[in-house]
Amino acid sequence: MYAKLAFRNIRRSLRDYIIYFVTLTLTAALMYSFLALGLSPDILAMTENMSMLTTGILILSVLIAFMSSFVIGYAVRFMLGQRKKEFAAYELMGMEVKTIRNLFLVENGIIGGGAFLLGALVGTGLSGLLNQVIQNIFEVPHTYRVLFSFRAWGMTLFFFTLMYGFGMFRAASVIRRQKVIDLLYDNQKNEEIGFQSLLRSVLTGLLSIAVMVAGVILLEKGLHIQTNEALLYCGGACLLILVAVYELHRKIPVLLYLLAKRNPQRKYREENLFFLGQIGSRIQSSGRTMAVVTILLTISLTTMFIGLTMGAGYKANMEAYYPYDAGVAIDAPLTKNSMDTVRSFVEKRCKVEDSATYYLYTVPGKSIEALSLSDYNHLRDILGFSSVSISNNEFLVHCDTWNYVDDIQQRLEQQSKITLNGQTLTAAETPILTEPMEQYQMAGTNGYVLVLPDKVASQLPGEKIRLVMKLADGGYPELRSELRQFLNSGEWLPDIQPGQELPEKMTMGITVKAWGVANSLTGFTTLSFCGLYLSIIFIILSCSVLAFEQLSSIDKNRKNYAVIDRLGVSSQKQVALIRKELSTVFFIPLLFPIILTVFLIAGTQLLFGKSFLQEGLVLFYGMVTILLFCAIYLTYFGATMFLFKKVILRPKIR
Repeated sequence: MYAKLAFRNIRRSLRDYIIYFVTLTLTAALMYSFLALGLSPDILAMTENMSMLTTGILILSVLIAFMSSFVIGYAVRFMLGQRKKEFAAYELMGMEVKTIRNLFLVENGIIGGGAFLLGALVGTGLSGLLNQVIQNIFEVPHTYRVLFSFRAWGMTLFFFTLMYGFGMFRAASVIRRQKVIDLLYDNQKNEEIGFQSLLRSVLTGLLSIAVMVAGVILLEKGLHIQTNEALLYCGGACLLILVAVYELHRKIPVLLYLLAKRNPQRKYREENLFFLGQIGSRIQSSGRTMAVVTILLTISLTTMFIGLTMGAGYKANMEAYYPYDAGVAIDAPLTKNSMDTVRSFVEKRCKVEDSATYYLYTVPGKSIEALSLSDYNHLRDILGFSSVSISNNEFLVHCDTWNYVDDIQQRLEQQSKITLNGQTLTAAETPILTEPMEQYQMAGTNGYVLVLPDKVASQLPGEKIRLVMKLADGGYPELRSELRQFLNSGEWLPDIQPGQELPEKMTMGITVKAWGVANSLTGFTTLSFCGLYLSIIFIILSCSVLAFEQLSSIDKNRKNYAVIDRLGVSSQKQVALIRKELSTVFFIPLLFPIILTVFLIAGTQLLFGKSFLQEGLVLFYGMVTILLFCAIYLTYFGATMFLFKKVILRPKIR
């Protein structure tokens, strides 16, 4: 009996359930797909510490389930508001409150079960795409496969049941406490619109702006601190900015509303008086909700941008950071024989297919090191690049750091000749090469290196020595710690060049590509996917709250629009008013998150843009963040607009 009546009620109240059902489906789909990703055996087998991703996703799933439970409770209250008169009629006909409660729970159980099953189906397909993305990041050969994870399905069901059960518990409690009189006449209660004075709103807004500026100053200072104290500065700055955003979104709409009402010419023009009344009512009833949504959207956009940019940035820099399977860099005037024992140590653990021992020569009076042409070509051969040639009176510059290329090009155009030890060299026909060679440690220390003929280079002091190796199967992550232990033990006895002395502080660097991929890339992948997971869910939840907030006043708005319809306002103007009203309500929470995100993108480009070796990466992923956000936001806006017009306007306008 309950099921039959529940299905009939669902069909009749379909418009009330559309956004609710879509939100539940998307939440279940994202939760399942990311859990399946974190629990995938193929992903976990990539590196030893890939469990970081699993841990991060599980923690975020708990947080998401907690946050979603409140949104579900909010949605349930909205649906109860839409069904109050129906439930009152049931009570007046003699149906017990317990029966009404059970009927409502059965309806929501059917909707929740359908949303979970559909979400799991969509999430299964999405998890295959996410698996492909990670395998592409780690450069693992892959094809798209749809794999069902029973463990991920069970965990998704557990989290979904928790958040959904909490919402249903609150719904049952509300139904039990409601009286028939409240159910019948609650929607007819008058709403009083009262705001602070204009002066007080202005002062509060100015104070909020000052708090935001203080937060930005603290954040800028924290980014330049190298100790743990930076966390306090950054945490305090974020708190101040979020508080300021909340207060600004509470006061600025009120301020704009009060200013609009003080302008008689605008206030009484066409249908503006009706529009201002509608907006004033929305600000009064939904102001806090819109401010909270603003906070969530700010967090979502920031998290998504940072996650995508840092993950993509490190991926872009990976080839430049680790072009060689293994490398040892020592800033000391050692003989090349000193590196033979290091190569032998590695040879005992994995096959060395090729190696190069070479010097970075000091160029007198210049802030640039030099490589001999033969050593440079040996490095190019190890990396699979074609060799280059220059004559005995030429030079070239290798620079794999894009932000230095233009400056070097300009300097070469101004001065295309250099003089070393009495010999003048001119720039080669192709003066700058840019293949990735790791030029902050192995093939230079400033992001570029001067390539000289062997005879010229041999006359310069070789005060820094390097060893790079090409290993069979790329080596293994533990080789880095083993090499470090060997070099710092008494087993390795390096020789010093004749007439040279060791510096007081000898700088030593060890790179192993397998270690870099297994550790660094895993951490940034975890950050990227966890940030994406959290931000998309928060955007969906924020949009659904905003949509429910607008639809909850749909009965009152229907009466208001019926009044202006009887006053002769045309159908086209009513449609325009609805579009204008909803656009304003959806735009208010969007204003500061977008502005702050634009400033964040610009600041990141200014402060850290040169750290990324792919030009335009920050701007590209900033645009991706905004476009992805707008796609979700506009989808919910369009759905709300459709339902609003469907219910409010007269049948002939539909």
